[in-house]
Amino acid sequence: MAVTTAALDDAWRHPLFEALFQRRSRRFARGFAITEGPLRYASAAAPLPLSELEEALLAAAGAGVSGSPLWDMGRRPALVGPGEGHTFPSTCRGRRTALFFTNDAGVHVMDPGATMPVTRERVLDAHRQRRRTLRAGRLAIPREVPPFFGHNLWDSNMPGATLFLPVVDVSLSLIALIAGMVDSERGRYVRGHGGGLHVVDDRHGNRPAGTERWLRSGLIDTTKVLPLSMLERHACYFMFSEPAAMCQNIFLATEALGLGGWMHCGFLSLRMLGALGFRMIEAGAPAGWPNPVGLDGVFEGYCPPYFPTMDAAVEGALARVSRVEPVVELGDAGLACTKAVCTYIYETYGRFPATVDTMHLMWLMQAHHLDLEFYDRHFGPGAYGPTHAAHLAAWHQDTG
Repeated sequence: MAVTTAALDDAWRHPLFEALFQRRSRRFARGFAITEGPLRYASAAAPLPLSELEEALLAAAGAGVSGSPLWDMGRRPALVGPGEGHTFPSTCRGRRTALFFTNDAGVHVMDPGATMPVTRERVLDAHRQRRRTLRAGRLAIPREVPPFFGHNLWDSNMPGATLFLPVVDVSLSLIALIAGMVDSERGRYVRGHGGGLHVVDDRHGNRPAGTERWLRSGLIDTTKVLPLSMLERHACYFMFSEPAAMCQNIFLATEALGLGGWMHCGFLSLRMLGALGFRMIEAGAPAGWPNPVGLDGVFEGYCPPYFPTMDAAVEGALARVSRVEPVVELGDAGLACTKAVCTYIYETYGRFPATVDTMHLMWLMQAHHLDLEFYDRHFGPGAYGPTHAAHLAAWHQDTG
């Protein structure tokens, strides 16, 4: 493959609003076939995998290191280096969404801890530094219902395609949120608002969720009641924007490159995570619906079995979000209370978090090379844009 400098420059400078308003789900790729309905068509072209550079640009758009965040707030929590900012929005330096992807060659993950900023000149170097290949061969997702919904059986994770799978960890978000909630004076970004929030277990009669000692000390304000299920829902709110933003960024980048693809959620995630090799814990989960807690040695939750106790998990989590200078400031009492709440959750429910899974896979984003003849036959002018029409000539000069 030979890529001209002009092609790369054109993709890097592609107009944002052009990408936004031309963004379409374009599902029919080279090598695909639709065997029913009014759009029946079998591609005469062989599948064409994405090149390493194409994948590098898409991964960088989704989860690339972009520089240093500003932290322009009343209580500036950190002075951070150039590797702390990313292309996707993230709360409190959480960045606990790991971008996995699979292609014909293997299953890979982009290291969330890498710090090399992506530039036009270094995009491929940064990709190679961050990419970790987990195993050879395309991810073997059972092509059946479930895990797929029926309408995605024909086109998702097919030969030639690159499928991105952003997996989000809620455990770190929950620990950081608890720390900020219970120690109001030091854990929040504005002082002078009284005691911390009173976390109660709404599934057990609204009893204190491990905080009895600090109710008496005044650290917790008993009038500021926060149900545990609501607290865990907010931990999800903090994190669930990350994978959606990653997929949208990749989607927009396909427009700039002239690739097809689409963002989809027509699947059940547990079997997808099982195919990736995630550890499933039955304790505290409905029969047949275990809790995915992590991928050993790759992306592990802040909970047992990756930590011996929740005290150790809290210390590990707060060390992660508070390196350099603390994002979450805690006094000794706040730290002890945070540990107590987290231990209560784990001992009461046999899992952490209690009411939601530790790991979530909500979106897939697939990118592939379009079969333009399909769109010419069934849709006519306007079904794809200039970048799609020129893609093979610009990016794959040795491909007919």
